[in-house]
Amino acid sequence: MPPKPPSFIDVTKENLVSFQHIIEKALNSASFIALDTEFTGLGGKEANTRAPNIEERYVNLCKVVRSHALVAFGLTIFEEVTNDAQRMSESLEKRYNVHNFNFNLLSQVDHIISPQSLQFLSDSGFDFNKQIRKGIPYTPGYDKSNSNVKDPNTIMRSIFSYILTRNVPIVVHNGFLDLIYLYYSFYADLPNKLDTFIADLSEMFLGGIIDTKYIADFVTREKSSFLAYLFRKYEREQFENSSYSYEKKVSNRPQNIKYCEQYALHGFCKQRMKCGNSHDLDFILDEQAREAETKRKKRKSNQYQEQIPKDVSQSTEYVSASDPPTLLPSTKPDLFDMYHSAHFDAYMTGFILARQILKYGKTKVNNEYKNKLYLIGKNLPLLVEKSQFSKTSDGHNKKKVM
Repeated sequence: MPPKPPSFIDVTKENLVSFQHIIEKALNSASFIALDTEFTGLGGKEANTRAPNIEERYVNLCKVVRSHALVAFGLTIFEEVTNDAQRMSESLEKRYNVHNFNFNLLSQVDHIISPQSLQFLSDSGFDFNKQIRKGIPYTPGYDKSNSNVKDPNTIMRSIFSYILTRNVPIVVHNGFLDLIYLYYSFYADLPNKLDTFIADLSEMFLGGIIDTKYIADFVTREKSSFLAYLFRKYEREQFENSSYSYEKKVSNRPQNIKYCEQYALHGFCKQRMKCGNSHDLDFILDEQAREAETKRKKRKSNQYQEQIPKDVSQSTEYVSASDPPTLLPSTKPDLFDMYHSAHFDAYMTGFILARQILKYGKTKVNNEYKNKLYLIGKNLPLLVEKSQFSKTSDGHNKKKVM
């Protein structure tokens, strides 16, 4: 069996002070930092958060962020492990130490909790009672004057500011909204214009921002690019080429079961638990591999038949390799089905980048794919580059002076 995902430190208001130094020490060794957030709403259709005009889309997203709140923040620090042999090797393979943190958050301002987000968080195992009892209190927007260094809001802003000082790549997956939420929650009030926000980001994240969904969609051209799908796909590929091996299980799923095509494409199904088709990622990946193999055989068979002389008997059979074995077709959710916790989503995001670096090389990823944020419904990414005509915000400028 592949190894379990890394353990994580669950950070609450009760242990935030004691863990601050540990978090900052781990950040000092970061090669890249993966971030993810969980929040109380995306905005409904009336919010028009997918407006074709990107300036309008940003304004609408800011309205959503100001009226909703973060409930969790996932921070995963990837530290590349190198020794003399690895430095001399031309191999792209890397080893990483991983430091994983989950921050439970409780906004101190009134905010909206959408029913859809409530159900989504509940289905994902989010503990609302724990959030209420132990969530780290924070106040979004501009810094509030507080001389108490042990104030939770001050510490969260300090940790976020410390992330910015590391000058290493920040990794997100479809992270435009995550960045808006993080900016508003732990940095400053949101700028009114998109070009100002982008100018701020370009100065805040000097190590650059890498969006793994952009790479998956526009570079690798994956069949699907939602986070859990990519993670499971790359994880299986990783362990197929390692000393680990999958334990084959016999599925008790009915033979005629099909996978949910909507879930396989988007990672979401409107029928949720009531859907009669499978949402099991291993089953989906196995079936997609089998479908691809069937198409490959058919193409090869057709090519072979075209090459057969007309006087040769049509009874000639085409012999091919057997279908690939099914991997983990379990009907029960396992360890890897508990997606959508902030710390695990952050870990999956960083893992995906590590695989993308393995495929394309660190230099190419940094030079060609950095500072390009995926935009839903758009054929081009949002470039995180300060134009010669844009200015940074007053809130950001005040932070630079501090």
